[in-house]
Amino acid sequence: MSLIKCTQMNSRILLNMCKYDSPRFLTREYSYKTIKRPDPRTLKMPTPESAPNLIEIIKEKIRLNGPITVAEYMHIVTTNPTEGYYMKKEVIGEAGDFITSPEISQLFGEILGIWFYAETQKMCEAKPLQIVELGPGKATLLIDMLRVLNKIGYTSHDLSIHLVEISSTMQSIQANRLCVSHRPVEIDMPHNHEGETLSGIKVYWYNDLKKVPQNFSWYVAHEFFDVLPIHKFEKTEKGWRELLIDIDDTGKLLYRLSGNETQAVKMLIRPPLDSGDRTELEISARSLGVARQLAKRVDEHGGLALIADYGHEGEKGDTFRAFQKHQVVDPLETPGKSDLTADVDFSQLRIAASKTPGEENYALVVGPVKQKDFLEQCQGELRLQVLIDAAKKDEDKEKIKSAYEMLVDPNKMGERFKFMAFYPSTMASILTKYPPLGFSNLKP
Repeated sequence: MSLIKCTQMNSRILLNMCKYDSPRFLTREYSYKTIKRPDPRTLKMPTPESAPNLIEIIKEKIRLNGPITVAEYMHIVTTNPTEGYYMKKEVIGEAGDFITSPEISQLFGEILGIWFYAETQKMCEAKPLQIVELGPGKATLLIDMLRVLNKIGYTSHDLSIHLVEISSTMQSIQANRLCVSHRPVEIDMPHNHEGETLSGIKVYWYNDLKKVPQNFSWYVAHEFFDVLPIHKFEKTEKGWRELLIDIDDTGKLLYRLSGNETQAVKMLIRPPLDSGDRTELEISARSLGVARQLAKRVDEHGGLALIADYGHEGEKGDTFRAFQKHQVVDPLETPGKSDLTADVDFSQLRIAASKTPGEENYALVVGPVKQKDFLEQCQGELRLQVLIDAAKKDEDKEKIKSAYEMLVDPNKMGERFKFMAFYPSTMASILTKYPPLGFSNLKP
């Protein structure tokens, strides 16, 4: 497809494209010459029932080492092998603690599939292609994107799927939904699990983005950055101080402001983040690192990155909270039983991904734009009408319509959720002439 043709795609073409923990094993004698090892047959791994309660793990860590950062707290709560939030149960959907856009309407994933395809035509044919999703949830978004690609003509020879997931529970859910067969792999491999879809597409799982092959890729990060650990800071008369988590005399968790500058204060609070009248800050070092990785990969090896999450552009400073059964709860109250989250600061992601002195690879960053605007500019309403027309029952038609309204209603998800995209730096002139789909009136 020529550049002019792809950038002049009208509503009709877009519509047609839519028509998818640890026992001490060693005991040393005083002579330091003899090492007694227990009989492996007598060893038992801790079970979820015998494992320490997560709140006790946190309290013991504080008793031993002093107050912990919010980032440390979030990391323990989400990734503890036996008690971590994402490690032991299915958390997405009506029966869980929160619901995501792909679970609400198939249209969401289909529109993203169209966006990636349309924008890729401005640079190359994109075959072979890697689709890389960070935190794929229940794989619903990916399934809907694959439906689009199948319609366009992509086959198992053209693409492979690479999923970044740390939870074995969620990995199992994804594998069972995506694959007809799947299995764990040798520990010396970069990926820890692999499978194959019904149509023969290879699927690979990794615990870190760094392990994913560096090739031309579509990177998808939907509701991924909001769960990454954050450091919280407050500005005092003595300067910036970090908000820590401690325990009171009754054993209850509480917030406490650091007396001096912490290492995080020294390393993370730099211009322009500390400028203006801001008195509160939330900074995720992990998020900045991932954004930088994505930018470098896109620019050096080609591809696109699309981030979709709820967030702001630097105007907020206190958004750390928890969700349990779709209700906001105290994040310190029941660790491991609620979803910890914080709004994504898109202004920080932009700084991390954009060109900086000494960096050879960087991305052209567009956005953020509101979810409502992105979906509508990508002809979401046209696809909606196709789905409504295809439904046979009036009840089903109403459900389809209500689902889309939830995605775009400013009072629901339409304005809180935002999109941001990373393009290779070499596309500056192309994007000036042919603006990014879904990001109307925004310059990279």
